[in-house]
Amino acid sequence: MARLSRTWRFILGGIVGLLLLILLILAAFPWGVLRDRVSVKLAERFKADVSIGTIERVEPLSFSPTLIVRDLTIAQPAWAGKGDLVHLDRIDFRFRVLPLLRGKFDLTALAIDGGRVAMVRSRDGRKNWAPDRRGDKGSASAITSLTIRNLVIDYRDAVQNRRFAVTVASDERGFRAGGNGAIDDRPVTVALAGPAIRNDDAWPFTARVAGPTITVDAKGLMASPLDTRRMTVDLTARANDLKTLDALIEAGLFGTQPVNLTARVRHDDPAWVVEKLSGTIGRSRLVAANATVTRDDGRTGIDGRLHFASLSFDDLATDEGRARAAALERRIGPRVVPGTRINLAKMADLDGKLAIRVDRLLDMPGLRSLDTVLAIDHSRLTVAPITVRLAQGRITGQVVVDQRDRTTPLARFDLKLVDSRISTFAGGAPVDAPLRARVKLTGSGDTIRDAVGRSSGTIGFAAAGGTLPAKMASFLGADVARGLLTDDDAQARLRCLGLRLNVAGGLGRIDPLLIDTSRAQTRGQGVVRLSDETLSIALTGTPKQRTLLHLDRPVRITGRLQAPEIQIPPGIKSAGGILRMIGRAIGGDDRPLAGNADCGALVGRVLG
Repeated sequence: MARLSRTWRFILGGIVGLLLLILLILAAFPWGVLRDRVSVKLAERFKADVSIGTIERVEPLSFSPTLIVRDLTIAQPAWAGKGDLVHLDRIDFRFRVLPLLRGKFDLTALAIDGGRVAMVRSRDGRKNWAPDRRGDKGSASAITSLTIRNLVIDYRDAVQNRRFAVTVASDERGFRAGGNGAIDDRPVTVALAGPAIRNDDAWPFTARVAGPTITVDAKGLMASPLDTRRMTVDLTARANDLKTLDALIEAGLFGTQPVNLTARVRHDDPAWVVEKLSGTIGRSRLVAANATVTRDDGRTGIDGRLHFASLSFDDLATDEGRARAAALERRIGPRVVPGTRINLAKMADLDGKLAIRVDRLLDMPGLRSLDTVLAIDHSRLTVAPITVRLAQGRITGQVVVDQRDRTTPLARFDLKLVDSRISTFAGGAPVDAPLRARVKLTGSGDTIRDAVGRSSGTIGFAAAGGTLPAKMASFLGADVARGLLTDDDAQARLRCLGLRLNVAGGLGRIDPLLIDTSRAQTRGQGVVRLSDETLSIALTGTPKQRTLLHLDRPVRITGRLQAPEIQIPPGIKSAGGILRMIGRAIGGDDRPLAGNADCGALVGRVLG
């Protein structure tokens, strides 16, 4: 038994001795012998030539050794151009040895004396500092001491067309980085400042980017020095448009009128949280917004809300965009259907939803407010439910834009107009009645206008129980005599109006068009071409009582939706034409009179 105990003591003593020997080796390891190994590993990572002058150990025995690396050079990858990605004259750094046993490099102190770093991002998104295009996702080391002298960082980004050349210093007076650059080829100055880095406590900082087209001020707090993955920042941003601001924040924004915004932003990797976003875009006023943005497996997710006190869609375009739109309108004429772009190619990696509320729509007569939710999932955008409140009534429904496995998106429109009136859309017109409408169209195109211009489906309008001038009612029924003799102030009843377009390939065929008044009935035939919004309609009227002068040829409506042209049959205005109508009346006009239409059936047909 005693012999067994001695055996175990011998074994345990051997194990302890071995552990002490391993620890001693680690504490005294000559790290300089790994110079070539480190060079090879760096070369593999950056896919470029790497050279290291020397690696020296300062303390002879320590579990937190300090190493001195001299003349570290990492060449630029071939695609990034000539020169060096990194050239540092001297690097002193301290790290903990024991975490290496777990595969973690725990850097605690760093000093850089002299050098230059040239960071490049190519147009296709490659980064010379992160060759795998994903960057490092490991946890940050708790650097408790950072000293930098004579270090220049040169950053060039072809994706966002931005460049900066910044000199960095860090000592007992604090951390400072500043220099010049350009965004969209317009000059800016950049600056970042914080207290001296002597521990891993929370680190306050300020940053500023300023130029003639953009000024961004940031005041924030990082969880530890230079740890941008865990920080909170209060931002104030002014820019000539959102796209210029996007050159800094890379959120996929577009060109607009000038912006002035404030927000609080939190980064808790991998999530970005935007809170208390408010400000102006042109004349539009954003009163509150928040969003959470995440990045996972190469895809961006967003969940947020936008609340506008007022919004003009014209503010969501630059002056150049407005000028192009105005030039296009001069060339093709005014259009009812907007040319809003719906191609989702630039949002292929975006998923999520955004709730939008607009209290007041500007520059849109008859339209008052908007509530909707935008939800996107792998290149399929659903805008639903949509509620647009009008001066009278509302538009409800949904729009779906699907670009999955398609170069050109497929758009589906399903919209209803309810509780409205004709006067809401034709202010000042002498005709008024309750109005309803239904649009169900499917078409492909890069813009709403293109998609509608190639669409198939139905469009229906119905009105009932209104009024119109009695003179107009007579003329609609081709009753020329009563139209000429009726008092201008006299009114007639608009019993019902129904229009349905059966659309195929962007061509809408009328089936039916019926206007039924207390004096007459008018029927129409023809087509509406949605691609260019042109009309070709023939109206034939039938009075509800005998008349002296009856127009027996159709009135034609041509032109565009925005500016229709009414063509009276030739000869009607001449004395001969009037005499012929009188002659037919004297000879006896035995054509049947119109009765009352079944308005309920008409409304059901055009809206069904």
